[in-house]
Amino acid sequence: MDSRMPNAGTIGFLFEDALKWLASRTSEESEKKPSFFHSVRVGVRLYEDGYDEPLAIAWLLHDSIEDTRILESEIAERYGPGVATIVRANSKNSSLPKDQILEDIVNRCAACSKEAMIVKAADVLDNYAYYLRRYETDPAILPEIERCQYLARLIAKYREEHWQDPMILSAIRLAE
Repeated sequence: MDSRMPNAGTIGFLFEDALKWLASRTSEESEKKPSFFHSVRVGVRLYEDGYDEPLAIAWLLHDSIEDTRILESEIAERYGPGVATIVRANSKNSSLPKDQILEDIVNRCAACSKEAMIVKAADVLDNYAYYLRRYETDPAILPEIERCQYLARLIAKYREEHWQDPMILSAIRLAE
C-alpha cells in the first residue's frame, strides 16, 4: 500500500463512511483522553498531509478493536484486509503482562509494515501533544507524557532505517 498521494484533496467518501461508522460504534468517552476526537484529529491530519485514504481510515480505526464493539473482520469487510491488518497491529494484546504490551505493539507495527508504524507514530505524536497541553493544569499527567516518550524510543528501536517518513521521524524526535 503506497501511503502517500502527491496531491491529496478533500477527504473521500470512504473516510466519511469510516468516521460515521466509528461514531455509531463508540460508547462514552474515556475521562483520561477523548479517544473519538483523538482518532478524528489525526485521521484528518494524515489525509491532509497527503497520506492516502486507506491509511487515514486505518488511523481513524486504530483503537477501535480495543475501545469499541468493532471487530477486525468487520474492518476487513468494509475497508479491506490492508486496513484491518494495520488496525490489528496497532491494537493491544491484553493477554500479555502489562509491562510488555507497549513494546509488543510497536514490534508488531514494525513487523507489519511502514504504514502500521506511521499510524503508531501519529498516535504517539497526538497523545504527546494532548498530554503536554493537559500537563499545564494537571502535573499528575506526567506519566502519560513519559509513556509517549518511551513509545517514541521503541519506534526508533524497531523502525527500518529506510523508513524516512516524516511522521515516523517526528515521533522519534520525542525520544531525543
